[in-house]
Amino acid sequence: MKNKHFFIKKSSAIAWVIASAMMAIPLLVVAQDQNPAVYALVEYMKVKQGDGQKYTDLERNYWKKIHQERVKRGEIDRWVLYEVRFAGADDEYNYVTATIISNPGKLENPYEGIDAAKILAGEDVDKIMKETAESRQLVKSNLIRMVSTVNSSSGPAPFKYVQIDFMKVKPENDAMYLDVENKVWKPVHQQFIKDGSRVGWTLWQAVYPSGAGMDYQYATSNYISDFSKLMSADYTKAFTTAHPGGNTDKLMEDTDKSRELVRSELWQLLDGTE
Repeated sequence: MKNKHFFIKKSSAIAWVIASAMMAIPLLVVAQDQNPAVYALVEYMKVKQGDGQKYTDLERNYWKKIHQERVKRGEIDRWVLYEVRFAGADDEYNYVTATIISNPGKLENPYEGIDAAKILAGEDVDKIMKETAESRQLVKSNLIRMVSTVNSSSGPAPFKYVQIDFMKVKPENDAMYLDVENKVWKPVHQQFIKDGSRVGWTLWQAVYPSGAGMDYQYATSNYISDFSKLMSADYTKAFTTAHPGGNTDKLMEDTDKSRELVRSELWQLLDGTE
């Protein structure tokens, strides 16, 4: 199969669009604040009830191999598959994939040089493309940029869940919001990591689509090692330790003024290239 033919197939199967989440979702735990910036292409999927196993099998058994080749070739840094927990039939999406990229220029031709027939030798590639298109609907695609992150002293730790918080920030409050996240909340999340209730935290900014008309301009991702840790964060202790002598009520008031928390979601890590 020619590379050009594969890219056309992939484009129609996934309706690939460069557009702006997170979490990641990773929405992933990545290295400490970096230059150049780290980007995540977050794709939101709607899978019909009862088709979850079919969809995840396609991602794990076929597309993961293609993404592994992309990692090997240096086209992407990582690819991850999530299931959105507590999602129902009326929710907009219930699965998410996140592709981590250090060089956004690679997005112009994201599957350049990738030969699906070679990677999936012995498989019916046309059938895989068709089944992929039938297994889910690509609801939206967001490109986001990592602004700030916190990991343990030894680097990114394994995680199983990510809590994604989507933030609505007015243009005039942009600087205020970033100041609150970095000066107020980042030290608190560092304390959560020391206490063991979290294993990482990342702040993401919407790149495409973006603007005041979007339902969020920023998102934060809290990385959690297992389900038992979901409700274990001690906010009072973390605030007191991170801001000794600080006025907690004032800090919370500043937080509320800087942004609107649109919604929180819980994503479960299912698979990835690592």
